[in-house]
Amino acid sequence: MRIIKKTYNVSQQNLIDSLAKNAGILRSTAEILYGRGYDTAEKALEFMSPEKWEKYSPFTLSGMSEAVERIKEAKENGETVVVYGDYDVDGICATTVLVNSLKKFGISAHAVIPERENGYGLSEGVLNEVLDNLFPDLIITVDCGISAVKEVEYLKDLGVDIIITDHHEFPEITPDAIIVSTKTKGQEYPFEYLSGAGVSYKLSCALIGDDADAYLDLVALATVADSMPLIGENRNIVYHGVELIKNGRCSKALTSLLYASGARDISATSLSFTVAPRINAAGRMGDAYSALKLFLTDSHKEREELTEKLNRYNQARQQECEILYSDAKNKLKTGGNYGKVIVLYDKEWKGGLLGIVSARLTEEYGLPSILFSELDGALHGSARSNGEVSVYDAIASASDILIEYGGHSQAAGVTVSEENFEEFANRVNAYISENYGETAFEKTIEPDYVLTEPFSLRFAKEIAKFEPFGLGNKKPIILAEEQNVSARPLKIGSTHLAIKTPNVELVHFNGVKFLPPLETSVKKSILFESSVSSYNGKEQPKGIVKTISFTFSSNDDLAILSLKNALLSLCCKGANNFACAPVTSVKTLVNACNPSGHGTLLVLTNPDNFYEYDNLSSFSLCPLNLTVTGGKNALLIGGDLSTIDLSSYDEIIYLDKPLNVVNGVKSTVCELPSFDFSLVSTDRNVMGAEFRRIKELIKYSKNRVDIIKESENPYQTAFSLEVFIELGFIHEDRALFIVDGVRNDLSNSKIYSAFSEN
Repeated sequence: MRIIKKTYNVSQQNLIDSLAKNAGILRSTAEILYGRGYDTAEKALEFMSPEKWEKYSPFTLSGMSEAVERIKEAKENGETVVVYGDYDVDGICATTVLVNSLKKFGISAHAVIPERENGYGLSEGVLNEVLDNLFPDLIITVDCGISAVKEVEYLKDLGVDIIITDHHEFPEITPDAIIVSTKTKGQEYPFEYLSGAGVSYKLSCALIGDDADAYLDLVALATVADSMPLIGENRNIVYHGVELIKNGRCSKALTSLLYASGARDISATSLSFTVAPRINAAGRMGDAYSALKLFLTDSHKEREELTEKLNRYNQARQQECEILYSDAKNKLKTGGNYGKVIVLYDKEWKGGLLGIVSARLTEEYGLPSILFSELDGALHGSARSNGEVSVYDAIASASDILIEYGGHSQAAGVTVSEENFEEFANRVNAYISENYGETAFEKTIEPDYVLTEPFSLRFAKEIAKFEPFGLGNKKPIILAEEQNVSARPLKIGSTHLAIKTPNVELVHFNGVKFLPPLETSVKKSILFESSVSSYNGKEQPKGIVKTISFTFSSNDDLAILSLKNALLSLCCKGANNFACAPVTSVKTLVNACNPSGHGTLLVLTNPDNFYEYDNLSSFSLCPLNLTVTGGKNALLIGGDLSTIDLSSYDEIIYLDKPLNVVNGVKSTVCELPSFDFSLVSTDRNVMGAEFRRIKELIKYSKNRVDIIKESENPYQTAFSLEVFIELGFIHEDRALFIVDGVRNDLSNSKIYSAFSEN
């Protein structure tokens, strides 16, 4: 991970000062806004006031007047109207909005959506069912249709008129129909990023005016679920939609889903993570119509039943995703395609889950990933990427052997025959290898602000005015650079950490693996998001940690804690008699190792040996514990390998000679000595004297590091302390305590015995 700090020259600093003064906000808030392009007080205050909304006229959208006239004609003539949507959240919300608006307008329209197995958009099979059962005069598409040239011609030949409302990019050839889209070139409408439901809402506004605002909750949900940028009109839509939900004036279906999800707060983020997955789960499990029916039914009982069904679908989807994810990781370990891109397939995988798992693998491994399943004799894949790598371009490089493909830089879909799968995987890997350097895979974060003063409640509340958050308006990321912090689990047995720095109190959910390095004085870069917590009516600012990285610095506590783990390694099952490689050979291996690659773990037993190598600072640093995921190349300093999952690594390179080598992974061991235990004695008299000395020191200091620092022979003290803890004479729980009345023999200590044998 690379952290790039923003820098501002004197002129820009003056503009930030002026912005803060004229907008009446903190300078820190002004700096974040300036960095996001809000460089005047007018722009900043407008951004922080999304409740003030001057709507764009729907009739400035190209095709809107013609669409309204055709719908009026359908009303006057009593025609049969069908609204045809899509199986995802955006499509279902868009369908619901327009069906309800048409009802208010005086038309009882039929709602139709395909299932995922029918494919996206106007499916000929679904259309034939519609034609056979409903005999429509007019079909209005929402969130689809812009590419349906052949299907529209088919419908027109049968005398069915078409209105297409869509928000996707235009293909080279568009259907011969009335088209209402934000992507039409040269139109007056000033905003092009509406969701499918957003376009549906605009058509509703043209038909029933401000009454369409009653459906902004659904438009807001669709906007965040479809990852539309929360800028401009989308920001206003989502703000007002969320307000409808907060005030209890939203769709009854949405209320039911929120209750079922247990959502505690209502925001764009919570909608995206609680409600949207339940709706999408129906489509992914092959029953999208149940989600649509939930939003259209007037029956309370049916709404409860459908909500429960979507909940079950979501639980099943989560379970199946876990199975698919585990299966994919096992394939990686047993020879799956794994170079500069992860490419895997299994005929039994469910196509609707591939995108979710692909995104998860990309996040974990830092590589683009493409997962395939089989449908109708072909392999259908879903691709995800991150960093600078365009997975779409990589897929397009093999276009001559593909059945079809589409998407964009970070997400794409692709279909290939089974016989061409291996060639496709190799060509995509070759393209990425040839066109992207190693830094392209590296996650880069540019913090919005570097914290150098106490994080105030006012600052947190001003950041809260940046809501709603989402694509195009991410929660500000704040960087705290610290050396000494305090960290502890939120409660006994918790995987969540409470972290306190001189300037901010933080919570790191599931951050327990970061506890050992946080307890050292290694330099820490903590990236967090702002939050306001309330307890017993009292508000206080809080930071939610997103990630932590470490920078090496020589310090006694890291060396002492590394010494502890070196001694503990004596008790793990490993190879005590191992061959050592010359320092020059190991340095050659390290120099050839790509810091941004995968599969190799560098291990340094003694941190004092860090400067024996030239380029270790370019590797992800993991003091005392492995904090990276996905087998990414990293440098582990002073870790206890017996407690670390090494299954993602093909090779370990020990940069100095440990007391023990972990079996089961290919290893190279450097002959460079780590810790010098030549001055450690196992003599019982020496150990007795050491116990009395440690017992006396504990009266004044209960800290392991301080006690060992005080010793004239730190290796002896470290060794003795570990033996006494193992035998129960001393208890350690973040501090050291003498345990009275314990009797035990030194020979019962595994560490003592292993050391004596060596």
